[in-house]
Amino acid sequence: MSSTSKKSELAQRTGLPANWYADGLVWPDYDGGGLFNLAVSLARACGANVPADYRDLALCDGTAASQTWGHADTLVFFLIDGLGDAFLSRNRDIAPNLWRERSQSLTSVFPSTTATAITTLMTAEPAAIHGLLGWYVRDEATDSIVAPLPMRHRGGGSIDDEALLARLLQTPPMLQTARRASRFVTLPELANGPYSRHHRHQALVYAYETLDSLAWSVFRAATEMGARDTQKFIYAYTPLLDAAGHDFGMASGQSRDVLARLDHAYAQMRSLLPTAQFVVTADHGFIDNPPERQIVLSDHADLYAMLRGPLTGERRAAYCHVKAEYQQVFAARIAERFGDRLHAISAATAFEAGLFGPGKNMDARLRGGDCLLVPRDDWTVLDYCDGEQGHVMLGVHGGLSAGEMRVPLILSPPASSD
Repeated sequence: MSSTSKKSELAQRTGLPANWYADGLVWPDYDGGGLFNLAVSLARACGANVPADYRDLALCDGTAASQTWGHADTLVFFLIDGLGDAFLSRNRDIAPNLWRERSQSLTSVFPSTTATAITTLMTAEPAAIHGLLGWYVRDEATDSIVAPLPMRHRGGGSIDDEALLARLLQTPPMLQTARRASRFVTLPELANGPYSRHHRHQALVYAYETLDSLAWSVFRAATEMGARDTQKFIYAYTPLLDAAGHDFGMASGQSRDVLARLDHAYAQMRSLLPTAQFVVTADHGFIDNPPERQIVLSDHADLYAMLRGPLTGERRAAYCHVKAEYQQVFAARIAERFGDRLHAISAATAFEAGLFGPGKNMDARLRGGDCLLVPRDDWTVLDYCDGEQGHVMLGVHGGLSAGEMRVPLILSPPASSD
């Protein structure tokens, strides 16, 4: 089946109009061309346990990525949060090093967002299994809404409930069974929270303060790891482009400046570790969301009263937990009120269609609620709880547009055998 036919079939199965996005509807690829497959390949290259039926990432020459990457003595995975493929292409003049080694385009996972994508990269499991379906997830046992990455209750404080943490982070990290010596390179404030500690397992952290010191931190992590014949894996992460995109939009001078600095940092890494295999990608891309194209569902008291609690997920992929007495009417009311700006999909249908990847986990399905709200074009949907001021975002992600879903794969060429 062609990709166009598959897209049309999935759109029909979910009821989502296939012509909704001006730049084309992009469904997540779990069959060899997506971020999930990259995660599987990294895990296998590290010697970690991965289900046999999970497909490797197919490189542009047709080879399985894990076969190539598994031979590298030092494997460096550099995740640039928010680096969409279209954004890199538009700004290739200020990112010549990244652009020169861009190999192909991948799809992100769904939703195309950090909490879901990074968890897939850290576990080599799709969202259908790991269950972190967006920035906010609902925990049915405590009737609470949690942001898993910072591990905070929505509108409240940090989480110190060990049982809740265990439910949220029930999928083991791939590093738990990996055979490579591993290190993490990240900002100091991201290193030691419950989410990071779980997913980096026993890997030591090399923290960097600014982009100017990122390459040297990667170099130190590689050279201070121990025996020279030990295969090494380094995970390096930066959220700085994502932060600029949210605050200023991706067409801004601020976002372009961060990209230029990241390109310089990448060139430094390549110079410092010339024989390492570098794998560079992003968790998602971006689109800009004008304030006048935001739907604040909590302003619609009659609709909001039909929910058991606030929205979860993302502004571009919001989950609704609907009260039992409104199960049959909620989606129809959304259609009546918002017309072609917002579409409600049955969450069960979205899971069955494979939008969240292969496999089944009842906890994940419970977190998906009853309806998935998908905004059209550059629209978003959000709500405000009591005491929340909200975060104004010009740049957004999480949806199925090409700007959000397409990310680049950047690979250093194989080291010379001379």
